[in-house]
Amino acid sequence: MVPPRKSVVLADTMAIKAAHDLGCWNALRNHYQLHTVSMCIHEVTCRDKSGHQLITRTPAELESEIIVVEVTDEMRVDMDFRIRLVADVHRGERDLLAYALTLRDAWWLCGPDNGTVRALQVLKLFDRMVSLEAIASASGHSATMLSRHYTERWLSDHRTQALLEEL
Repeated sequence: MVPPRKSVVLADTMAIKAAHDLGCWNALRNHYQLHTVSMCIHEVTCRDKSGHQLITRTPAELESEIIVVEVTDEMRVDMDFRIRLVADVHRGERDLLAYALTLRDAWWLCGPDNGTVRALQVLKLFDRMVSLEAIASASGHSATMLSRHYTERWLSDHRTQALLEEL
């Protein structure tokens, strides 16, 4: 299922990077209400020890194009308690998951992080995941040359595997 136009879509670090790499960032932000957390902005725009940056944008530029939410320690503790170490989740994704728990009708733009996928399953948000391929297409952008982890097939395979594990 694809979120309706103007739906809230949560974007983690790698999803932001992939949308920029694919060239569909502007289409997505014009079609949906993209939300993220400060940690994801930091992760995607900060240079690592070797000087590499995931996207060549400043935090201020990116923050002007997406709704950025601050996550409290209370929100993090609530999320950690709910997933109970079932999934290995990176800091940006952890904060985004904590924020997701405060929303009713948000969608999660699926990135290639298996820990996050498991956490979304535990949190009963698995059915709200959407692939970059699907929302890029819905926003009028041709989603070719995508890494497998951003395809509808990858997400479908993970959903099927999760359902089989529950049986």
